[in-house]
Amino acid sequence: MNFASIIRDPLFHLPIKQEKEDFRATIDKRLKQFLEKVDSLTSLDILDAPFSVDFVKRVQHNFVGGLMKTLDAYYNGSPFKAYQQLDRTLRSDLKNFAEILKFKEYMVGEDFYRIRIKKENFPLESRDMFHVPFEDRDIVSTQRYSIPGFPCLYLGATIYGCWEEMNRPAISDFQVARLTNTESIRCLDLTRPISDEDVPTEEWYRYFMTWPLIACCSVKVKNPIAPFKSEYIIPQLLLQWVRNDERIGGIRYTSTHIDIHSTDSEGDFSNVALPVRTSSKKGHCPRLKKLFAITEPISWQLKQYASGGGLFLHNRNEYDPINEKIPRLELIKGRAYPYSYSVLGELELFLNGMPTKSLK
Repeated sequence: MNFASIIRDPLFHLPIKQEKEDFRATIDKRLKQFLEKVDSLTSLDILDAPFSVDFVKRVQHNFVGGLMKTLDAYYNGSPFKAYQQLDRTLRSDLKNFAEILKFKEYMVGEDFYRIRIKKENFPLESRDMFHVPFEDRDIVSTQRYSIPGFPCLYLGATIYGCWEEMNRPAISDFQVARLTNTESIRCLDLTRPISDEDVPTEEWYRYFMTWPLIACCSVKVKNPIAPFKSEYIIPQLLLQWVRNDERIGGIRYTSTHIDIHSTDSEGDFSNVALPVRTSSKKGHCPRLKKLFAITEPISWQLKQYASGGGLFLHNRNEYDPINEKIPRLELIKGRAYPYSYSVLGELELFLNGMPTKSLK
């Protein structure tokens, strides 16, 4: 089997859903299936590939073994040893994965969004839309890319992405703000290439080689109310690994709440997780604050009240930036529309016209 055939196999579809088996059995089974595909590889069909098929097979077996040892160390009650094992796995003498990991460079002025649950029709302050302040770190629960008590700033490329990540709250139950970065941000990119067409072969190679790591970070949580979630072990260790590298600002990932392979939706459904870089008794991380300007928070109701519920007419060009991010969104089975047709897209368009300010 050649490389092009393998990379399009349904095995690579994420997120991974757990059925009757637990997390460890689920990820072990999927990675064994991955190695079976790797072992069936006969041709890389990559132009000017400076490596052999046998080398790729050795690297992947070593990589998967290292990830399993990382989980074993954590389950044995040694989080620090687990981190050391993950670092050794990523910087293996056989293959230094730090050299082939994909990165996303966010240039100055890109838009991000953040949702916060707020049912009352009183607007939040801009600072309330940032990460949990240090004085309230005791309310920071375990999340996929952050440990309890450790604040992390989660942002979405679209309001839709934030909405999915928050488990689809009612339109009346949240407020949203837009943030723009004032400096470039470099993120470790765990997302799948958006299209199967016109994608450089090297990008697919990077995705293929790092897929076991991405898979370990893309398992849907089986028990959302459980205090400990095995699905978060590798993502949390990976964020620590990122935080220890000053050149990397955070992690870009696709929400496990979105399964693009089961819908007709198409677009950028990514989120970013940016860890705090300093710690203090009060307030927010000054380095993260310096990175962003933010709008006033709004809600759909406040927008409706302010405009009398009327719809503003926009020319087609004004919708282009919205629809370029999500050309098709299928919220109702069999009904896919451009993002701007949705209430979330309309809210995002309105928010994009609002001014931003620095965080105080």
